[in-house]
Amino acid sequence: MAVFSLSQNIENLGRYLKRARFVMLPNRYGPTPILRARFNDAVFISLARRYLLSSNEKVANSTLRATFQSLECGGRLPPHYKPYKRWTGPLLQPSDIADFDRLLGDRSVKKFCVVRHPYTRLISCYRDKFVKAHGGSGYRRKMRELGLPSRAGISFAEFLQAVARQRQTEMNSHWRIQYYNVFFDLIRYDEVLRYEQFQARFPELVGEFYPLDQEAQRAIITRNRQPQSSDEMVDAYFTPELKALAQDIYRLDFETFGYDPG
Repeated sequence: MAVFSLSQNIENLGRYLKRARFVMLPNRYGPTPILRARFNDAVFISLARRYLLSSNEKVANSTLRATFQSLECGGRLPPHYKPYKRWTGPLLQPSDIADFDRLLGDRSVKKFCVVRHPYTRLISCYRDKFVKAHGGSGYRRKMRELGLPSRAGISFAEFLQAVARQRQTEMNSHWRIQYYNVFFDLIRYDEVLRYEQFQARFPELVGEFYPLDQEAQRAIITRNRQPQSSDEMVDAYFTPELKALAQDIYRLDFETFGYDPG
């Protein structure tokens, strides 16, 4: 185990250095190092199974990341794996691919992402990051990102009004416009899966790349699945005025993914 761990550490270091080069040198995947890092860390690739997945926060993101990382290595994650240190996981990053531009144009690689109705995604973000986490370090950091006093409370209306003042490049990925969060301007997807149909489609999607027996597949999916929030909360959070504001901020999401703003 010690020898394997040392070998894994060396491999991780090599991948980290590739990531640093991708982030620091100019390329078409972002005008700044921060934006290039954002792209590189959000795109998951399996060369063996021929797919590319872009993560999208507050849209079954934890479930997708955990499930596909686990399946890619047969359920035995590397000893130094850390979920948010992408260079330690079995799924590759763009920086790991020698000719990533060519891979993007390769029709044999299925490219998919998951999107969600902007209203319910905003509610999920607000409840998770500003209600449940109220007063914690993550809460204070996100309040600073919104340009608000870090120790103050925040209503849903105040949250949405603060988001409206940000450019999309400044937005935290948990409330960023999904068109940009999944890099729709850079990646041509074969399937854009709606979160609203996720429970029905997810087992089928897993089976396309990892044809396991049904019992094993169900165990992995159940282990990594997170509870879904209810659409019934929309009326409790959104006034007509807030709906109009959200429609303005997330116009690209409503138009691109065909969501009803009503």
